[in-house]
Amino acid sequence: MRSVVVDIRANQRTGVARYGLSLLRALAERAGSVPDMGFRAIADAHQEQDVRRALAGTAVEVAFAPEPDGFVRRSRWLRELLAADSVDLYFTTHYTVDRQCPVPFVATTHDLSRLRFPEHAYSEESFTRYFGADEWACLQGELAALAAWDHDRDDPRANVFQRYFRALNRHQVAHARGFVTVSEATRGDMVRLLGVPAGRVDVVPCGVDTDLFRPRRVVAPAVPYCLFVGLAGPTKRFSWLLETWLRGAGRRGEGELVVVGGYAEQRPEVQELLAAHADVARTVRFTGRVTDDELAVLYSGAAALVVASVNEGNHLGPLEALACGCEVICTDIPPLRETVDGHAHFYGVDDRPALDGLIRRTMSGGLARKSAGFRVPVWSESAGLLVDALRRALATARTAHGVDTDRGRGEESQRARWGEGGSDQPGADSVAAGGE
Repeated sequence: MRSVVVDIRANQRTGVARYGLSLLRALAERAGSVPDMGFRAIADAHQEQDVRRALAGTAVEVAFAPEPDGFVRRSRWLRELLAADSVDLYFTTHYTVDRQCPVPFVATTHDLSRLRFPEHAYSEESFTRYFGADEWACLQGELAALAAWDHDRDDPRANVFQRYFRALNRHQVAHARGFVTVSEATRGDMVRLLGVPAGRVDVVPCGVDTDLFRPRRVVAPAVPYCLFVGLAGPTKRFSWLLETWLRGAGRRGEGELVVVGGYAEQRPEVQELLAAHADVARTVRFTGRVTDDELAVLYSGAAALVVASVNEGNHLGPLEALACGCEVICTDIPPLRETVDGHAHFYGVDDRPALDGLIRRTMSGGLARKSAGFRVPVWSESAGLLVDALRRALATARTAHGVDTDRGRGEESQRARWGEGGSDQPGADSVAAGGE
């Protein structure tokens, strides 16, 4: 049996984090029907409650990192854990891998927004604000170590972060056993921008937890509302959407824009817009983070979910909204056409009047319903595709490293490092901390 470690650590509680946890749960539920692979998991300590709940009743063991990685994936603890247990394959749902990973690996590329839209890449100032000066120094050190892959050092348009991110991606393309991505659109970007052969990239799309995300009976809201769900980063264009709302529906008094998660209200540009339109700022309501149950209720009562992204990998929001019977208004970009075409209302990426018109019609009840009949993708299907992808990667690793030998895995030493997923015991307390 081949040993596969699934790492679902994520820097923030975002769609990437939800993807990892949901995929791990679905994979664990079908682990008994995969006789050629044994799965173990790695998560951050802040994910422990969710992970133990997801793995309860399964045989999948889990280890919790003694400290989180920053933006740069550099963890001596992880390298020692993988090497000590003679892992056959390391799979991460994150988009970068420690360049010194000691075992064959598969990485997940959700999207290539940072390469497609370099103007939105971190500057030294913005990176340091989010991740700290020590992490910036770590990134600079990694860039020096990736000198052979830094083809942009003489390009005056490329800042340090852009050079690092491109160099790391080139390094991963050269060393990965394969890649997982979440849409055909992103696979196309990987082929075009990174030169990855299409056959090395497996599409494992997002799914929906239909036990949670389903139409709920809700009391009709006092005023109709549109939803925005998720982070408010540059490629999500929340500020552009907010300005469209404040100048249009908000000024016309047509209802509310309800903003869920992501702490958008803390962004300076959002505060400036609200101050500039103070007379209608009350039409925008920020909920902060909500539970999945609360989110399903919000979807079920909304006039529409509104998406303003210029790029996505495979956006969970529209899938969850449609599963709850909520209309979706979104930008006409390839990933969204791929996932919700025929069941969403599309507008041109820069067509502000078209977006305002769609919002106006949905608030008045005049928008034709397209959500009906949507085939909701589920995580069990994605887990099956992942198993196929991991088998292909293991076959590649076997070819590269030759015939297997008995490496004498010690069961007692493994138990000291890994805890059972459904246990109430800490997962990796006996492993010495050493994350860099």
